[in-house]
Amino acid sequence: MSTRTITGNLPADPEQITVGSIQITKFRVIENTGDYWRGEWVAHDTPTTHFVEARFELGQNALGSLNKGDAVIVIGAEHTKSWGDDTNRQYGRVLQAHHIGLDLARAKSGTTITTPN
Repeated sequence: MSTRTITGNLPADPEQITVGSIQITKFRVIENTGDYWRGEWVAHDTPTTHFVEARFELGQNALGSLNKGDAVIVIGAEHTKSWGDDTNRQYGRVLQAHHIGLDLARAKSGTTITTPN
């Protein structure tokens, strides 16, 4: 797996699902991408959507801290996930988050530090 760093905004609040005994927090990050053409920034027509999953304390803290519209930075391991039966198999890229933070270049926030029990 490769390590990726992404920045962007949440288009919706995070959601939590349970898989077996593990709770996973899932959310999307929308990144406005583009290129420099002759020294000027030209945005791509469609932003890039990243699918993010966070587990354990990181997932719990993300669920309780992040909201729709927040600017975030996410670092994690990217991998391909598949779903559906053999005749309708689909694939997508998912970023398994190792670190999640608010992007203070684009937001101001207060914090509460949690300590492990």
